[in-house]
Amino acid sequence: KGSNTNDLPPHIFAVAETAFRQMLLEEEKQCIIISGESGAGKTEAAKQIMTYIAAISGSGGNDKAVTKVKDIILDSNPALEAFGNAMTVRNNNSSRFGKYFEIKFS
Repeated sequence: KGSNTNDLPPHIFAVAETAFRQMLLEEEKQCIIISGESGAGKTEAAKQIMTYIAAISGSGGNDKAVTKVKDIILDSNPALEAFGNAMTVRNNNSSRFGKYFEIKFS
């Protein structure tokens, strides 16, 4: 707070906030790419972004619908990770593939 986001290292919530606000302001699709080595926290970062977007995008009676979509996406992760994971030196359950989530707002 009180700092320009460009003056600080990227923070997961600041990245999510910027993407969401730019989507609203520019009425353009936004993309967040999460990359890193095995065990770097990519899956956790994706969960944090989805949780944050769900929290700030809900409004009035739509909160249940937003929560439902978020839960479907987050609950699908263990099923996706059941295919193609392997033990590595750094991580006992490392993903061997990328994941792509597309969340549409109306």
